Amino acid sequence: MKMNRMKLCIGLLYLLLGTTINIAAQTNQDTTQKKVFIPEKTGLASFLIIAITDTANTTEDFGRLFNKDYGELFLYSNQHALKTGRIMAFYYTSHQPFIFDAAVEVDKLPNGFTGKIKGKKIGGGDALVVHYQGPYNQVGVAYAAISKWLQENNKKALQQPFEVYLDDPGTVKDPAQLRTDVYQRLQ
Repeated sequence: MKMNRMKLCIGLLYLLLGTTINIAAQTNQDTTQKKVFIPEKTGLASFLIIAITDTANTTEDFGRLFNKDYGELFLYSNQHALKTGRIMAFYYTSHQPFIFDAAVEVDKLPNGFTGKIKGKKIGGGDALVVHYQGPYNQVGVAYAAISKWLQENNKKALQQPFEVYLDDPGTVKDPAQLRTDVYQRLQ
């Protein structure tokens, strides 16, 4: 079944930890609103992705780069008869320049990657997830909730976190309604 670019099927079971973290988040009307972010522990199954590594010199570059990269990834997936799933990004730096992978989950990896598209398997295991809703430029509050949970629970992160985009920003008119799941695998 072909999936719309930004429509995702997530079938994860969540175990609520009972840890509540209150973090103030800016809304798009420039008013501060108290939001509660609850990192949930989950079991993450391993999955396959195709990805393009890219660099954004400023936060304003992300939209253009994601449009280009996801366009190339979906063209590649169509050319290689890959079934696509979740749309995501893996961030390697938290400062300028921002190095990231634009990635799409796929059902299989074709043989012989060439050019800038690469494929890899992401290992499963214990993870945290924060269900964030709001503008992309304020998703840092989800990362802060994860960092605080790790510190309070004496746990360590395994590799970089990643974001799964649940909505198409081209069809969701209000940025405050955009939903993103932020995952952090655990050691």
